[in-house]
Amino acid sequence: MKMVERGIPTTRAAAFTGLSRRAMYLGPTPETVLRPRADEPQVRRAIREVALVRPTFGYRRVWAMLRRSGRTGNRKRVHRLMKAEGLLRPAHFPRPRLPSTGSLSAELPNRKWSTDLTDVLTTDRGICHLMAVVDACTREVVVWEFFPSCAAADALSVVAKALWARFPTTGRATDLVLKTDAGSQFNSRLFREGVRTLGIHLDMSRPQTPEDNGLQESFHGHLKGDYLWLREAESFLETRATIDTSIKDYNEFRPHSSLKYMTSKEYAQKKQEEQQA
Repeated sequence: MKMVERGIPTTRAAAFTGLSRRAMYLGPTPETVLRPRADEPQVRRAIREVALVRPTFGYRRVWAMLRRSGRTGNRKRVHRLMKAEGLLRPAHFPRPRLPSTGSLSAELPNRKWSTDLTDVLTTDRGICHLMAVVDACTREVVVWEFFPSCAAADALSVVAKALWARFPTTGRATDLVLKTDAGSQFNSRLFREGVRTLGIHLDMSRPQTPEDNGLQESFHGHLKGDYLWLREAESFLETRATIDTSIKDYNEFRPHSSLKYMTSKEYAQKKQEEQQA
């Protein structure tokens, strides 16, 4: 601006300084001052309460939990307040990998399940094995079992237990696909013939492609990251009790981004009402 004040044409001054001519006429932009809303202390307190109980949640799930408790507001506001409180988690952008089918979900409940084994450390029995059956539509854990060791017969018993839970009249499935990896328990003759007898079509992942069973891998990651890894390793019985309370919370209270931040229980109820309508 001093160049312009000295009589140098605006066009030449802009070319010399590398600025646009429009910028030569603009004054300094006043700093924006945000006035806090009247309810901001209460919202901050509610955010801290959620983050204390669920420290692994990002701002979207914190926003969903606040909305479930009756508080209104948008996600941008929650993001801003969590940033001010120092509660934001580092952004995580995993590489998207799709299965061969291009989709992992199902349109209706009890049409597609997934299962797998995951290792959980205990203090008295070392590494034990958790097997859960997850519904691909509602993301609900149908049944689960925790084993010191898991053979093919044990894995088959979990699937049979899931069938009795969802098909109590017959104990057999109709048009149900079970997604597994090619682990020794699932690839055994006993398991393959057993699920076929129960009326289930077995769909195995391709070798070295965990994304084919990505829904189950995602469940294992969230169960460990949001629940089990927040506390020290415990005995087998204590770990079993922790898994029980964690899966109940996962089914009934944890919002799922893939379900538009509804819980599995809420989404299952919605689907049931749609089918009855």
